[in-house]
Amino acid sequence: MNESHENRNENLKYVKLYNWARTLILSGVMRYGDKLPSEHMLERKFSYSRQTVRTALEVLEKEGLITRVKGSGTYVSFKTGNGSNDAPHIGLILSYFADYMFPQIYAGIESVMKEQNIGIDVAVTRNHINDEAVFLERCLNSNAAGLIVEGTRSAFPNPNIGLYESLIKKNIPVIFIHNHYSNMKFDSVEMYDAKCSHALTQLLIDNGHRNIGAVLKYDDMQGMERYRGFIDCMAEHGILIDDDRIQWYSTKDIDTIFSRKGIANMMRKFNGCTAIITYNDEVAAQLTNAFESKGIHVPQDYSIVSFDNASLTENSSLQLCSADHPKFELGKRAARNLLRMMDDSDWINSNYSYRFPVSIVSGNSIRDIH
Repeated sequence: MNESHENRNENLKYVKLYNWARTLILSGVMRYGDKLPSEHMLERKFSYSRQTVRTALEVLEKEGLITRVKGSGTYVSFKTGNGSNDAPHIGLILSYFADYMFPQIYAGIESVMKEQNIGIDVAVTRNHINDEAVFLERCLNSNAAGLIVEGTRSAFPNPNIGLYESLIKKNIPVIFIHNHYSNMKFDSVEMYDAKCSHALTQLLIDNGHRNIGAVLKYDDMQGMERYRGFIDCMAEHGILIDDDRIQWYSTKDIDTIFSRKGIANMMRKFNGCTAIITYNDEVAAQLTNAFESKGIHVPQDYSIVSFDNASLTENSSLQLCSADHPKFELGKRAARNLLRMMDDSDWINSNYSYRFPVSIVSGNSIRDIH
């Protein structure tokens, strides 16, 4: 295979798409013969031009990772090594593979496991509980040495508790990233979501904003924690929360809320607001792009704050004020802690949790309205 693009200029748009697809293929999430999304779908997903998408696909094809079949589509042409059940490996469960998060988190985990010659078996649940159950059974049957989990629909109690108990009985350590389940005792490596949200809300209030709307996800713990930080900060300043100014959504709703009808509905919700806190930079970018198409500008008309520090907006002059997600470092921390758990016979009663300190990238998406 030709030289990796890991060291190429990350400011080049096509590199983000390239890294996303390359990681999916090399990690085995997408396997030989699987069909990639169409060029049009990739354009929509990344908000890129067709030429940018084609540039990324051309590089992937030159490296032998994909094959483009005229009139049919684009397919994975790289065959990953199958390995054996006896080879040391860990399981990695992700709820979904965000283009700006998955490659860096996976790279952090891989950098640690590669030093120990431990493979990684990856599965993506797409926030489906049944898909999580299938992979948990696979880990039980394949003698996985440990498991890193991003919880599926983590705002709710998880029904796969029997499978997790079986992992404990087989002494297979489990550590969560980003979240954890309320009905199970497992350690986790996470951002301080509530504290980050509190800090972002405080910045808005410091700049004179009191009429603040929100776009938040209700089916994962991060969304609930970010809501908690938001309302706690508002309450500390004696500012009442207006339920009508909060747009809730779930994983399956994301396309609906950014449809033409969904955007019109959000604009009605945010009428009278001067600022909006969004669940992550992906949502902030879609909202900002929708606003720009209607002549509404950030921060002149709305101030926006967000999470992840991913720089996804089409407007290159706009830098979102965002809670910095430690993507690569989070992956490394989770992997190192899992290795320590694998050497600890009493890992279930030890503490391997970690919360990253709050770090806010100030950006220029907040207007002072004093």
